[in-house]
Amino acid sequence: MQKHGWLVGAMLVASVAGGALSNLFLTVGLGAQGAEVVTASQVNIVDSGGRLRAILSGEDERGQTSLAFFGPGGVVRTVVGTEPDGAPLVWLNDGGGRTQVSVGVRGANAVLTVGDGGSPNVMIGSLGGTPVVGLSDGAQTRLQMDLGPEGQPSLSLQGQPALNLFGAPGRRAVGVSVDAAGAPLLSLYDASGAPRVAMGAFQGTTVINLGDGTRPRLVLGVTEEGEGSVGFYDAEGALVRLEDAASSR
Repeated sequence: MQKHGWLVGAMLVASVAGGALSNLFLTVGLGAQGAEVVTASQVNIVDSGGRLRAILSGEDERGQTSLAFFGPGGVVRTVVGTEPDGAPLVWLNDGGGRTQVSVGVRGANAVLTVGDGGSPNVMIGSLGGTPVVGLSDGAQTRLQMDLGPEGQPSLSLQGQPALNLFGAPGRRAVGVSVDAAGAPLLSLYDASGAPRVAMGAFQGTTVINLGDGTRPRLVLGVTEEGEGSVGFYDAEGALVRLEDAASSR
């Protein structure tokens, strides 16, 4: 039991800021650096009707290098560029200029977000070597799946796959994981995020822990041989009474 304990962790949350780039027009300064070199702070690309379709900017309104593509109505639909710290990014916008797909890489973290940041969306990423999939309602993550390698911070432990459902912001309500030996564990939490119920099957033994939010107070178990037991624990975690098949004879 101590090997598995209660699953308590902190949510890895990573997001890519996105938004519509509307006015990327900058003062153009041109200078020549040889017959085969064109130097410009901004290049505007227009169609046959003279409508602006793309801008290659050495310093856009964010002060960063970017390539922006415009739709027929003049709305920015695609941006390829960098964040202020040099991290690469890609934004794909809808017809209203709202970012619906964003991709970014910062350090060892790579994140793909599908959906408007202010509405339900899905995040797929690799965070410090941990693959993560998260579903958000826009304000907070409601579901997260991850596979945490040994030595990396994660809701799962040492390569265990984990699925977590969240209630209040940052508060897990349900957690499901499988350890390296194939043992499943299901944990239920109260509104404050404190563990209340944990149940699993370990080494042939079925165990259900009912806790007070800090430690188990009642433990139900069935051994591989089919022997059942009920253990009662005090607030300090000490066993105060054990009921099993042998004691009932």
